Amino acid sequence: MTRPRQRGFALMMAIFIIVTLAAIGLYVLTVSVSQQEAQSQDERGALAYQAARTGLDWGAYQLLRNAANPFATACAAGVPAAQALNLAGELDAYTANVSCSRAGTHSEAGQTVEVFHILSTGCSDPCGALGPAYVERQLELTLGR
Repeated sequence: MTRPRQRGFALMMAIFIIVTLAAIGLYVLTVSVSQQEAQSQDERGALAYQAARTGLDWGAYQLLRNAANPFATACAAGVPAAQALNLAGELDAYTANVSCSRAGTHSEAGQTVEVFHILSTGCSDPCGALGPAYVERQLELTLGR
């Protein structure tokens, strides 16, 4: 009784399936890591936005309610003022850099209103240290008093 020659078809099919499954696994891993990084970057961006918003609120408060503060008095005198705020809580890894300038006056309904421009930059600490985790958001506010 003679045996038929074996051609190794099953072995080639097994290698093909293993390589295909490995490629699919690598693709799924790459997509998963990319999604996690995008989510992390989105969260850091939202925190930087909140830091910038905190700086705007602080600057507006100084001009409108705490006019004796050196930041407000310098800005009201026409001298560009700047202040770096070290934040706490969830934002402790972020800084808000707030600047103020007097934009002039505006007459409205017979009253003169002083116009100020506040610029707030929220960034991951330290500001300007570019890297893969660095984020920065900038907000502007124009207000009158």
